[in-house]
Amino acid sequence: MLTTLHEIASDASEFISLLQTAFIYNTSKPLQDCKARAEEYGRESDHLSALLKEAASSDQGVTPYVSVPEHLLRIWKNLDRLSDLIDKKVGDKVLFSDKVVDETIYLLQRLIEILRPTADMILARNTYLRKYIQESVASIEITAAGYATLHENRLAAGESISAASSIYLSMLEAIKSIAWHTKEISVTLSRPK
Repeated sequence: MLTTLHEIASDASEFISLLQTAFIYNTSKPLQDCKARAEEYGRESDHLSALLKEAASSDQGVTPYVSVPEHLLRIWKNLDRLSDLIDKKVGDKVLFSDKVVDETIYLLQRLIEILRPTADMILARNTYLRKYIQESVASIEITAAGYATLHENRLAAGESISAASSIYLSMLEAIKSIAWHTKEISVTLSRPK
């Protein structure tokens, strides 16, 4: 079970790399299997949750893992949302400024940097990983909120178009949600065994 959770978290970080590629090269090709993956993990999440709840009734060491599948499912739903937004950007030929592109790529890279240790934490429950993840998530949340404020100021000044703004601000919300659920996994798994 834990190796399956680890694989789902690892796949999420790999999928963000595909999102980056789609975003940078303005193409939808890397996005094509996101819906299928998200649906697959949705089905798997229910099954894993049931198995973990059953195992937790006889083994207290499993208890912290019970909520992990739900958080991973939320991460994948937000990845699906990001995929849809990037697909909309590409399909509608919406252009982003260089500044917005740089900000987005930076935040996506930061998500990769926290999801990899989160996957490892599922297997190891390492306190140092927890601290790194929680500090990194706080940084991502602050940075994303700052980017949103700066972008709203650019929009008010007429330096951005509303079609691009709505996509970008929705992307920032999805990124913050992925970071939050990642932090929740680390918090849950850092509780005493």
